[in-house]
Amino acid sequence: MQQENLGQSTSLWMATTAVPNQSPLTEDIHADVCIVGAGIAGITTAYLLAKQGKSVIVLDDGAIGGGQTQRTTAHLSNALDDRYLEIERLHGSEGAMLAAASHTAAIDRIESIVGDEQIACDFVRLDGYLFVPLGESPELLDRELAAAHRAGLSGVERLPRAPLLPFETGPCLRFPRQAQFDPLRYLTAVAGALQRAGGRIFTGTHAETIRG
Repeated sequence: MQQENLGQSTSLWMATTAVPNQSPLTEDIHADVCIVGAGIAGITTAYLLAKQGKSVIVLDDGAIGGGQTQRTTAHLSNALDDRYLEIERLHGSEGAMLAAASHTAAIDRIESIVGDEQIACDFVRLDGYLFVPLGESPELLDRELAAAHRAGLSGVERLPRAPLLPFETGPCLRFPRQAQFDPLRYLTAVAGALQRAGGRIFTGTHAETIRG
């Protein structure tokens, strides 16, 4: 059954970008790869596979980008919400390095796809800033800075404040070369490129079981 847009919130992307409808799957078909989920991760992965000559099918019980993607903040970041201190504690130094490298690579890959496909999605590089809530000790920033450096993010630096006039942030960490974009414009364009490369997208199609 197709997911409903219950309307608890409407993002700017939802209000300004019309995502083309796709038909549901109504017959048995075969492909090299079946991807469940037509959000940024699913559509981008399908696009990359199709460009490598694989036959790809994407299934989603809602619309393209109809889940988290359409309500994302539209930030592309390797400054992770869980913090590198916590990732390192849970998954060790190798896990933290993998998290940093994979998120950095994802931003780079999206940037390259935007360039290759000439996608008008307002992609831009910019800095991200991490600062502690008012009244809390900035000591956490020093520990997170060291953890970020151990994870391979050598460009992260501590600054006296973030450039957010007139708001006084106090000390902060600057994460360089983050990005922002219009996620639904990006996704619509990549879905079109995927289909031109032979990929097929079926919405209103629920994956009941997965075997193999």
